[in-house]
Amino acid sequence: MTLRRIALLAGPSLALVAGWGLYHVRPVTGLLWGLGLLLGAALHRSRFCVAAAFQDTVLFRDTGPAKAVLVALALSLVGFGWLQYRAMHAGAVVPGNIYAISPATLVGALLFGIGIVPAGGCTITMVLRLGEGHLRFLWTLLGLIPGALVGAWHYGWWMGLGGELAPVHLPAVLGWGGAIAVEAALIGSVWLLLSWWERKGAGKA
Repeated sequence: MTLRRIALLAGPSLALVAGWGLYHVRPVTGLLWGLGLLLGAALHRSRFCVAAAFQDTVLFRDTGPAKAVLVALALSLVGFGWLQYRAMHAGAVVPGNIYAISPATLVGALLFGIGIVPAGGCTITMVLRLGEGHLRFLWTLLGLIPGALVGAWHYGWWMGLGGELAPVHLPAVLGWGGAIAVEAALIGSVWLLLSWWERKGAGKA
């Protein structure tokens, strides 16, 4: 029996035993551990990847990964919208990090796009592939850690590029109905655009 087969057989059992132990130490930690296992299994089976959402759409006209990202955004819109709505009406602090859009946002997006190409994918892809035994993604992990540390070190400098811009919380500006309508319209428009792009590619085949 190979080492990889042993890991495949023993890994799930060890993960469940660890979760059971964490639950008895601190129930919330055990539940979060279980949620992480379920999320990891779902991501593995769905092959979810932010990098593939861009690469496959442009190179192969395969919009499946991009539409999966849109579905995730739509679910986040509903879930986080509900949490924030409850918090605001209860007079509590609105959960979530709300930042201003600045030149640093554009630079960060470009750097992320450039980085995922040689890395072979985003952070999710790297973790999934490592779990599958693809050790070449270990180099991605070794690059991610110092990169994140350097980014945290000069984070303040990047944020200063845009000046003192105020964050914008759409529900506070448009109301909850208006904010959800605008975001739903954006997601729906991108979905239709992706469908058109895929049909156009199929017509050329």
